[in-house]
Amino acid sequence: MDCIGLVVNPSKPDAFPLGARLAERARAASCRVLIESPAPFPCGAEEASLPDLVARSDLLVVLGGDGSLLRVAREAAPAGKPMLGIQFGHYGFIMETEPEEALEALERVLEGRFTLSRRMMLQTELLRGGEVAGRHLALNDVVVGRGELSRLLRLSVVVGSHEVVRYSADGLIIATPTGSTAYSLSAGGPVVHPDLDVVTLTPIAPHTLSARALVIPAEEEIKVSAGDPGNSTVTVDGQHFERLGEGDLVRIVRAPVTADLVQISSTAFYKQLDSRLGFGERFER
Repeated sequence: MDCIGLVVNPSKPDAFPLGARLAERARAASCRVLIESPAPFPCGAEEASLPDLVARSDLLVVLGGDGSLLRVAREAAPAGKPMLGIQFGHYGFIMETEPEEALEALERVLEGRFTLSRRMMLQTELLRGGEVAGRHLALNDVVVGRGELSRLLRLSVVVGSHEVVRYSADGLIIATPTGSTAYSLSAGGPVVHPDLDVVTLTPIAPHTLSARALVIPAEEEIKVSAGDPGNSTVTVDGQHFERLGEGDLVRIVRAPVTADLVQISSTAFYKQLDSRLGFGERFER
């Protein structure tokens, strides 16, 4: 690798010393180092905007939480650039390594001792008057939900050419396997292994005793209408927000690109279920 790009969440000062050490280690391996501008700490690296950083780097090292990596993924995935996540967030389920293991992880990447986990993404289009009014990539999820007023939405969900379900609910989460451990999980959705090619539809607070999450093939086209113009929204990866108007449709398909996450351990997914989500814990009296 010739160039490594550092992205460090400026609200995580605990990450700054490690970021400086990673930059030093990369330079010792004859790698150029870039850091996203404005740099939150001095490390002797050239500053660059995120698009420029992605274009010029062979590897992106992200220090922060899942939100930091989700933001970077929208730029890195279309460029085919791999990402190594170092956990400084609350849960950080998609971050590969803990801070104390980060230098060793970088060493392994520089030596070529790693694999790539190619994570499926979703492409979301907001259709307004039959035209595409917005298009965004999602690594975790797309959420069609209510706005400021606390009233149920009348959601219609079409999969392929079939109207599969109508929900009276606070919203609907359309999640990738990667996103199955995020908002969808808290709404009662299943945990899905990231290697599977499926999409999960999870209703939020449905007004029925029978609504359940639905798992469908990733190749299916999904269209969602909310039926409450002005009080319904679409949110992509918890970071991009649009208000829905009369007749708006949200169209979700499998994206033509993947988010390539550096994987050091082949069992990381199962370990993180235990260490970060407490999966399978026993509660004994």
